Amino acid sequence: MPQPNSDTPRLAVVAGGGSGIGRACARQLAAAGWRAIVVGRDAEKLAATVAQIAKAGGQGEAFQADVRDFERLADLAARVAPDGLDLLINSAGGQFAAPAAELSPNGWRAVVDTNLTGAFYLSRQLFPALRKRRGAVVHVVANLWQRGAAGYAHSAAARAGVVNLTKTLAVEWAEHGVRVNAVSPGMTDTEGLQRYANREETLARVPLGRAASADEVAEAILFMARAGYVTGEVLTIDGGLQLVS
Repeated sequence: MPQPNSDTPRLAVVAGGGSGIGRACARQLAAAGWRAIVVGRDAEKLAATVAQIAKAGGQGEAFQADVRDFERLADLAARVAPDGLDLLINSAGGQFAAPAAELSPNGWRAVVDTNLTGAFYLSRQLFPALRKRRGAVVHVVANLWQRGAAGYAHSAAARAGVVNLTKTLAVEWAEHGVRVNAVSPGMTDTEGLQRYANREETLARVPLGRAASADEVAEAILFMARAGYVTGEVLTIDGGLQLVS
């Protein structure tokens, strides 16, 4: 777990912090003494995360924003600019199932903009603050990018784009001391898993025999956040599923 500075708590922005993996990351960071700003579209979900953090004695605050809104993210950048930023965790994302032959332009744009464009917008707007503190970025990338994913052409293409974005930013920003990595979870016990039509069939193929918990994925994300000599890498966390699929 990353450790905060004894005088000034380290600052993390957690996009998608209103639920699931993002919420687990925010809770773990706050428990370790970090100040966590949780970002998302749903004010009630963000408030619930902040309440959980406060109940545990941590420091958390909400920032309502859509990661597709470049100008709104400029407001977030201004908020963290004075002191700089130690960590950006991007767990914002979303998808729906649709055969490619039936996928509308709006459906394509909605998923690609949320997952890929949102990852770029967050990274781009928060880079000056990250550079100030020689911080780190960890993108959460669903493992659809690793192979063909029937019914998820929009999402798989977007996630593959985030993987390459991660590697490219790692090269460009290394001279500034900013590391950029990604974590690629498989089946994770979140609300999204309950909506996944093939969940039982897929879970049956996982060598470890179960889904990950959101806290387990968060632990891996925070490992990548503190791995000071690692950049441009993607850590797969799927219970061994990629070994047999």
